[in-house]
Amino acid sequence: MRETSFIEQNKKKWDEFETILKQERRDPDKLSELFIQVTDDLSYARTFYPNRSVKVYLNNLAQKIFRNIYRNRFSGWKAFFNFWLEELPLVIYEARKEFLVALIVFFLAMGIGVLSSANDSEFPKFILGDSYVSMTKTNIENGDPMAVYKSSQQLDMFLGITLNNLRVAFFTFLLGLFASIGTIGFLLYNGIMVGTFQYFFLDMNADHPGVLRESLLTIWMHGSLEIPSIIIAGAAGVALGKGLLFPGTYTRFQAFQLSARRGLNIMLGITPVIILAAFIESFLTRYTDLPDLVRIFFILFCFAFIIGYFIVIPFLKGRSGRNAKLIEFRLPANEKRVVNFRLIKKSSEVFAESFTLYSSFLRKHLKLGLLFALVSTVIIYVFDKTYYAKGFYDSYLVYRNVFALFSLSNGYYSILCTTVISAFSVFNAQSFLIRIYYKSENKKSFNFFSLKSLKSSVLIFLLFSLFFMMQSSGAPLSYLAIFLLPFALNFMFIANANYSNWIDSLILSIQYMRNGSWVRMIETFLMSSLITLLFFLITGSPLLWLYFEVMSWNLPFDPETVSVILTLSMVFLIYLGLYLLLPLLVLGAGLQYFSLKEVNEGNQLLTQIKQFEEGKYAR
Repeated sequence: MRETSFIEQNKKKWDEFETILKQERRDPDKLSELFIQVTDDLSYARTFYPNRSVKVYLNNLAQKIFRNIYRNRFSGWKAFFNFWLEELPLVIYEARKEFLVALIVFFLAMGIGVLSSANDSEFPKFILGDSYVSMTKTNIENGDPMAVYKSSQQLDMFLGITLNNLRVAFFTFLLGLFASIGTIGFLLYNGIMVGTFQYFFLDMNADHPGVLRESLLTIWMHGSLEIPSIIIAGAAGVALGKGLLFPGTYTRFQAFQLSARRGLNIMLGITPVIILAAFIESFLTRYTDLPDLVRIFFILFCFAFIIGYFIVIPFLKGRSGRNAKLIEFRLPANEKRVVNFRLIKKSSEVFAESFTLYSSFLRKHLKLGLLFALVSTVIIYVFDKTYYAKGFYDSYLVYRNVFALFSLSNGYYSILCTTVISAFSVFNAQSFLIRIYYKSENKKSFNFFSLKSLKSSVLIFLLFSLFFMMQSSGAPLSYLAIFLLPFALNFMFIANANYSNWIDSLILSIQYMRNGSWVRMIETFLMSSLITLLFFLITGSPLLWLYFEVMSWNLPFDPETVSVILTLSMVFLIYLGLYLLLPLLVLGAGLQYFSLKEVNEGNQLLTQIKQFEEGKYAR
């Protein structure tokens, strides 16, 4: 074909491409299609018109399309808003049956709470606690039944309520791992508590008229967001258990991956709602002198938001046929996942791949983890025996048990062992992933005993030492340390995977956080953190403590010695958890790094363009 005929035949198509590229709103899928067509034309021009300007023009056009696809499709605020406006409603629509189950269970439990309280006057004390019932009665007698919401400083109250509500919500979700029975049990407990709570004020209203009205207007200012969030978390937990119970055509592990990814998306969706409910409870609920109409309108507005966003919008989007886009959440029945380090991936895909790699890492490092945990526990016992004697373990707020190992009040050996075991865990996980990456790129294998390896170890040790010092300083530095941890993991991987100096790695890490990529880092970190949280929740479960209690009955030791043995066992479990679970965070951060690298550098597509230019795919 003559060059003029080739240009004439395709000129209209190329002009259309140029017009689309100038538009503010571009369809990423359309741009992908255009890229394939343009590179096809480029290949043809490279073969038949190697020294003509049409080849240069098509090469420039292909690069423009590349920049628009991979700088806009997977990064920036567009992806952030797409999650809230498209992905989350569709995931919720797909889990609509689980939502119905959770809603029915919760309202049945509320009914149980009401009926039990009506038939047994002591039931509220059993569910709510003697101290709370007595305090509330005293407040009612003093003419301020909702004084409990005014008793704490606002910021402290906000932080405490936020952490507690997030703990309850994620605990409800994670209990779905026990075939959904744990989630349903937790929904029953919370529903009974709400029903009992409301009946308590109904009962008190007979002697103190107006108490019920005041409780409804006060409690549901934040409860209109908080209670639905717990129900939604329950739905996510039921969906999680459903994947384990009914895998369908998938393997049980694949079905679990799918249900976990959907559940995690739902949990990420309700996290801001839980935080907002805690803010309202801490800063607004205390103003009980607000006009009733204002409070009624606010409660109705919150309920309207919940119904609109979590029921109406998912229903409309699902019925419109958009649920076809959820194909991203599906896996082939016999899929064998191979990690491709040159693809741009969503946070849920990064989590799924990190979990796959983690299972391989765990098989190789379980024995080493047991050894590290045993040695560290023995060292602390020998040099800081008083630490065990006082019995530090908190079975309710389990995260405190991990941070307790970082506290200077427990001795320097505790900090040293915790820092060393964490640093070795992170180093081994990074080395594991770097080896896999080098193998995929046909590069020289990672050398464990080298100066570069020592440099990596020093960086990890220093950063974790800084993290532990911030943890031991208390709020607000301890909260800041947790927030900075995902970015620190990303920075460590950039420095260690590229063997670059720390300053250049820090600059590159900051560059990678542009265009909303920091949101993806936090998303991946939260998803991986849920698994670590699950482990520590299990260590604080009543069943485990019942086992220890039965074991203590059969030990021929005095109570103080038994307490030391039990605490020893818990410290061993915590150290084992640190060594074996930190790698999950590291693998997630490492895979996210490769995804962000492709977003910012586009090496894969640049390679494709170069191959087209060289005529590798010529017609």
